Amino acid sequence: MNLPKEIQICQHRTCFKDGSSKVIQKFKSDAVAGVVVTGTGCMGLCGSGPIVLVVAEQVYYWRIKPQDVSTIVKQHLKGGKVVKSLLHKRLHSDPHEFD
Repeated sequence: MNLPKEIQICQHRTCFKDGSSKVIQKFKSDAVAGVVVTGTGCMGLCGSGPIVLVVAEQVYYWRIKPQDVSTIVKQHLKGGKVVKSLLHKRLHSDPHEFD
């Protein structure tokens, strides 16, 4: 699996209130070569945030806390395996989608 080229983290009102600024800071401090980390406006998933989108694969993680970032970096970005326990449940309702 190739590394995703971009990770987007919602920085809009609700996600921001729920700590997305700390999540984006953690992604930037745990930088992965070849992966760009950007903040975005609303992704339309209010109440599920902070939302993290792995753009190339259209993988949405929800309710991400700074302590979750290390797991996403290690397992998904470096290891190529989606972190199923952090997937957005409405958008990724099939548990076998990423087998």
